[in-house]
Order: sequence, then C-alpha cells, then structure tokens
Amino acid sequence: MAKDKGWQVPTDAYLRRLEYDGVVEPGADCLRALSEAHLRAVPYEMLDALDGRAPSLDLPAVFAKLVDRRGGGTCLESTPLFGHFLRQCGFSLKLVAAQAWRVAGTWAPRWDHLLLVVEAEGAEWLVDVSFLMLTVLRPLRIDSRPQEHAGWTYRVARVDGHRVVLRRTPDGDWAPVYRFADRSLRLDDYTWIVGHHMADDDSPLTGSLLCSRGVEGGKLILMRDNFVRAEHGREYVEFLSNTTEAEKALGEILRGHEHLTETALRSWERTRRSRRRVLPGIG
Repeated sequence: MAKDKGWQVPTDAYLRRLEYDGVVEPGADCLRALSEAHLRAVPYEMLDALDGRAPSLDLPAVFAKLVDRRGGGTCLESTPLFGHFLRQCGFSLKLVAAQAWRVAGTWAPRWDHLLLVVEAEGAEWLVDVSFLMLTVLRPLRIDSRPQEHAGWTYRVARVDGHRVVLRRTPDGDWAPVYRFADRSLRLDDYTWIVGHHMADDDSPLTGSLLCSRGVEGGKLILMRDNFVRAEHGREYVEFLSNTTEAEKALGEILRGHEHLTETALRSWERTRRSRRRVLPGIG
C-alpha cells in the first residue's frame, strides 16, 4: 500500500496533528476515535491541484504536507497515509476503490475515490477520512443493519453486485453515497487518478474550489458558490454571492488553518471569474 513500506509515520507528531491524546491500540473504539479525530482535524482541500501541482503519492511527502505544514488533502493523500498509520498501530486493513454517487442521480464516470476496509474485533469496518461531500462520520460496520450517529443513518447493501453505502434521507428513503470494491489496491493501481485529475476536463479538482471539514454532528462543505452545512441529519445550503461571504465560509471550514484561508479565497475568486467567463450569467 505504501510506496516505501519501510517508512514509519512519526507517531507523536501525527497524533498531535489529529489532536488525539487517547489510547492507540487495534480495537474498534480506538479506530472510531482516530477516524473521527482525523475528519475534524484535517480538512479536505485541493489547493495545490488548482495551482497546477499534482498530489503526491509518496507517504513521507504527504506527511510533510498534512502534518509539518498543517495542510489538508484529498483521498489520494489523507487516506493512504491514515491507512499506513493504522497498519503501523497493529490494524489489518486494505485500501479499496470507490465510485461516488452524483447529486444528478448517476454514478461518477470513474472509480477514483479511496476508502479503507479495516478489521477490528472480528468485524470489517469502512473508514473514510477524506471525501468532499457528507460521508460516514465514524467507521461503518460493513453489514446490512442501519447505523445511526448524530442524526445520520447509514447502512451497507449489495446492489447490482457491488457493496453500496446508503444514507437515509429526511423523507425516509435510502440514497447512495458510493459503492466500493472488494479488491485491495496497490500503489500502481491508483497512480492513474493523479493524471486524470490534473489533465482531464471532467476532473472535479482543477476547475473550482472544493473544500470541507468534519464538525460535531456532520460536515461543512464549500462547493463552488455553495456553502453547505450538513449537521445533525439536515443539510442547509447558502449561496455565496461575493468575496466577503466566501471568506466567512472558508474561515469556518478552515478554522485552525488560517494559513490556508487566504490561498483558498484567492482560488475561489479566480475560479469563479473563470466560470463566469465560460458560462455568462451563471454563479
């Protein structure tokens, strides 16, 4: 899973970055606490890609970005690093590909999301520490039973031959979040994702500002001109009509990462101007 299997995550520095001071052992409670800490401490952001710098798949380089420089990252960065750390702590796990469900009601064209399937206390748990939109807020036991946390309810079902994570909507229906593969990935299996995101026109990473961070009971999400509060079972959307509103939203999402806020705001302004040139009257 790691480019350099012999490299060890500097444990103390990593735990300080996650603001975690609890017990570290290969059990379900520790897995839950570590993943929740990661979601709240490390934002999802793709500022480097917007400036033309490709995400690194080298774990020491990712550690330097996320920990030493207190940056955020995408699933290409955060998820393999977190998995490497869990394995170092004694967990058995695999890195798997996932395909996201789009708001428009279709599957994304590529399996370009990364998840962890972790074994703990005789069960498999799905762990996601880096996804733009609302995802599981803690490890999800991979079985068909509904699991509720902070107003959100999830379950895993088999649909068309794939294991699919479903979230209950406010009206009681079940909506897909993503479906995930069974096969464990090696580094060579997902290096193509970097090229896709840096070069392809349909990449979600290079055309608009996208960032988010886990909070108590949910997630704060900035997606282009929309600021989404997904908290305690409900989603509220605010349209960002100007720089002042965008700066306020970014400050909330990137709280504790003020060094990223200025860069993010510049990216929001630049990509918004670009979209308006291409699509007059939109946004």
